[in-house]
Amino acid sequence: MKGKILIAVPTFENIKPECFKSIYGMKNPNDYLLYFDYVKGYDCARARNEIAKLAIKYDFDYVLMVDSDVSVPRQTVNNLLKCETDIALGWYYKKRTKTDQTVIYDFGKDYTDKNMIYGKTLWNLNNPIDVKGGGLGISLVNVNVFRKMSYPYFRYVIYDDDTVLSEDLYFCTEARKHEMNIKCNPHVKGNHIYEVSV
Repeated sequence: MKGKILIAVPTFENIKPECFKSIYGMKNPNDYLLYFDYVKGYDCARARNEIAKLAIKYDFDYVLMVDSDVSVPRQTVNNLLKCETDIALGWYYKKRTKTDQTVIYDFGKDYTDKNMIYGKTLWNLNNPIDVKGGGLGISLVNVNVFRKMSYPYFRYVIYDDDTVLSEDLYFCTEARKHEMNIKCNPHVKGNHIYEVSV
């Protein structure tokens, strides 16, 4: 046995049925035991922090976080493990996007549309790529990442101009400061359950 993977859904209220169905439809990787849990009733940053604490406490090797409004493809776990990295991301379109916007960002100064990797680019890639960071709606995190970082791992940052850095992009930024590697596997394309097709 290679190890244990915690599949965890952070949710404020409910998990969409399509999300549940896609998780239970995933193919199990060889040599890993999969466990499922969810953390309910908190904002996303706090829920993700609770998930990280659970993963450390029960000595999991990886955490697969799936947002409650995202459905995942069948080979999600296997394809994210293939990235062989500290943090492996799947991708999906931003909710209600009409302009091919994703949640994956290339290297650059900040997390703006200018540094976004658009869907049309990801569709044409065959191999995992190094990225600056992205949304954690489909993310496989090596639990050692949390052990090396300081708590809280996830938090919102409000800047002077009232812009907000989300908890997932904050985590990616801090992980990079700790020399963690982040990759996106273009073959792990999820669906935002209310997404607008482009």
